Amino acid sequence: MFSTLTSSSPKEPPGYDLNSIFRPFTSEAAENAKTDPASRLNARQGKSLFNIELTRFPKLCGDEPLMSWLLRASGIVPDHVMRDAIEVSRKGDLTPFEILSLSGRISHSDMRAVERAIQYIEAGAIYRDFAAIALSFACHHFIEFDDALWDLGLHPSNPFSNFRLYELLENCGMFSQQELLAVRQECLSRGVTLGFALMKNNMMSGQLLKVLLECLAAVNSNKLQYHDLVLTVISILRDTDTMYGVADGMTHEARLVSQVPISTNDRALGNLLMCSNLVQLEDIVFCLEIALEDRRSLGEVLADFLLVDPIVMQAARSLSFMVNEKRLTARRSVELLEEVKRTGMPLQALFNDGNSLTVMNGVLTPVAMTSIA
Repeated sequence: MFSTLTSSSPKEPPGYDLNSIFRPFTSEAAENAKTDPASRLNARQGKSLFNIELTRFPKLCGDEPLMSWLLRASGIVPDHVMRDAIEVSRKGDLTPFEILSLSGRISHSDMRAVERAIQYIEAGAIYRDFAAIALSFACHHFIEFDDALWDLGLHPSNPFSNFRLYELLENCGMFSQQELLAVRQECLSRGVTLGFALMKNNMMSGQLLKVLLECLAAVNSNKLQYHDLVLTVISILRDTDTMYGVADGMTHEARLVSQVPISTNDRALGNLLMCSNLVQLEDIVFCLEIALEDRRSLGEVLADFLLVDPIVMQAARSLSFMVNEKRLTARRSVELLEEVKRTGMPLQALFNDGNSLTVMNGVLTPVAMTSIA
């Protein structure tokens, strides 16, 4: 399975040190890896499929081959090793990948997985960030690339089938199986979430998607039972033929909000950022779904994507917490956030009495609210 170095290693081209490329042969057996499906699925937990670091992952050069980028982005080959392999290949007849294989840096199974990933990318079936995640998973667990795609829920035959929004839409009968599959495959090829694609294709209003995602977050927080949510959504949608409004002028999302308990810090934060014109609805929908799948807060995901100035973002998270705790009105939170934007000062610095706010777990928490009532 692994490539080994022969006794006669390739001669070193003048001016290059191959120590960074060649490594001793390791006899780690595949059977020692976590190859059983249960172990692999457990390993998948906690791994985000929407890794902003991959999106920002730079190329070594403008014309870097896709194979090189994939090997580096997946963590299989370090940057300096790939750079040296490329330089060495320019002095001989071997490609960088043949050099890496001969040196034991990559195995034959690694190369097979990379080639399969490239096939999917060039066919337009898989976004390269998803391919890099699956490639890392496949090589770490000694499995075929397609098996890694199935384990991660990224196979083109049935992508994102374990996403909570997809399950809700399917359970509520909001779209046909063919429609949902087409949208999910588009998500896989473009690197976007299901909700984002539905909104961009004008298949569902952004506000309704936002509320549905907030409902699912409430389910995660045990504020709402999933079965009750499904029944409520079906009941609301049954009254009309479209998903953009109802005959009495009350939108589906408004009716849903009035019937289910979905007050969370994430909902308050999203509303505050939108009211302050800091984040657009489509970005909130995108980040809400990532937060839902990764079981993180909306604030954490927004901070990762750097959509808002860090000082303003910290203030918004603190203010949304107060709003959700009913210690501050939504209007006052918008006013205070505008003040933070205008002055560039942290929220705590806006108060002079020194005891209006205290920091707990990185979030400002109200103690005595008299100065900001």
